[in-house]
Amino acid sequence: MKYTLLPAIFVLLASGCDSTGPLALLWARFRVENTQSVSICGIPVDELETLSLEQAATVLSYWLQGQCPVDMTVGLGVKNPNISAQWITAVPLTLASLDYDVYLDTDAGSGVSRTQVATGLFTGEFGVPETGEVVVLDLGLGFDAFELLEVLGPEEVVSLILAIGGLSGDIRDSDHLGRVSMFMVPEVQSPFGSMVWEEGFWVGLDWTSGDKP
Repeated sequence: MKYTLLPAIFVLLASGCDSTGPLALLWARFRVENTQSVSICGIPVDELETLSLEQAATVLSYWLQGQCPVDMTVGLGVKNPNISAQWITAVPLTLASLDYDVYLDTDAGSGVSRTQVATGLFTGEFGVPETGEVVVLDLGLGFDAFELLEVLGPEEVVSLILAIGGLSGDIRDSDHLGRVSMFMVPEVQSPFGSMVWEEGFWVGLDWTSGDKP
């Protein structure tokens, strides 16, 4: 990790502290929160079971071209650790940048087989209040699910997209949202300075701050 902390006295204090010390003020927590607006070949996933003739022709046309475009929004949950001590109170945080890769678990069984489907970069100012409230950063992404056919069959590809989207876009278990994960390198800023996790870390169903291997 790379730390840039101001003022200098804060650097001295933080250098000898563990995850419960002053440095923890910059350890925002992250998790995959939900998925929204999931579509295959431009068709919302909750309409796949009742395709019209026109929609079926659209899907067939894409598949004959060796394409299966998927679009979705992945909600990244973020919260402030909201840690305070006698000498300092909790402070608001700002997610200033986020370099991320999105993976899908292509093993519907007990194992995990991650396949990268998308990559992205968020740059802006996404506020994370000191109240401990969970805020959600919506990350729009698109990818060609046809490439997943190398590890899955056509039915399994559709089943996977249905599992992570559709009516189950907020079901928090290993069979649904648990099949979405992210590897990310965030930069978090506070009134004391900024922190960049240069080595990156994995984010899934459970809250993590990247402070442990």
